[in-house]
Amino acid sequence: MKKLLITAASIAVLSAAPVLAATPDFAVIDTDGNGAVSFEELIVVMPDTSKEQFAAADIDKSGELSKEEFKIATKS
Repeated sequence: MKKLLITAASIAVLSAAPVLAATPDFAVIDTDGNGAVSFEELIVVMPDTSKEQFAAADIDKSGELSKEEFKIATKS
């Protein structure tokens, strides 16, 4: 239940986020707080991301993006 509430709150906050920032904060995307972002977590806030783009950003092929991988992938 707690995870559902956190996810719902994140979605509500992120609805307005595009106006405030081009790239969402890593900690906001990492809804389960495990220090990595899964594809499922990422597409909630960046729905146009393809599985191929995610896989390309996943340098160590762990199936998740570390904070460093996310930073590299979203660098402007």
